[in-house]
Amino acid sequence: MGTGLERKIYELLGYVVTSARNLLDETPLYGPFRLVDAASRLISVLEEEGLAGPRLLELRDRIEEGKYKVVDDPEAFRNFLDGLVQTVVESMLQEGGDKPG
Repeated sequence: MGTGLERKIYELLGYVVTSARNLLDETPLYGPFRLVDAASRLISVLEEEGLAGPRLLELRDRIEEGKYKVVDDPEAFRNFLDGLVQTVVESMLQEGGDKPG
C-alpha cells in the first residue's frame, strides 16, 4: 500500500470515514469524542514520523486525559472541549495565525 506513513494515514482516514457513518446511529456525544480521538491519533502518527513538537504532544496528552469524560460526565466533557479550543486558539494567535495580512 505504499509507505509506512501512507498506511498510517489511510488507517486514520478509515477511522474517520467509519466514524462518520457510525455517527448516524450513535448518541450525539460520540461525535465530539471521535473528533478529538482522531486528532489524538493524527498527532501520534506525526510523532512516529518525527514531525510532532512539544505543543502537539502536550495537546495530545490533554486529549488523552480528558476524552473519556464523555462517558461519565457530559458537562465535564463540554468544559474539557472548551479548554482545548481555548488552548489551540491562544497558541495560534501567539504564532500570528488566523490574522489578516
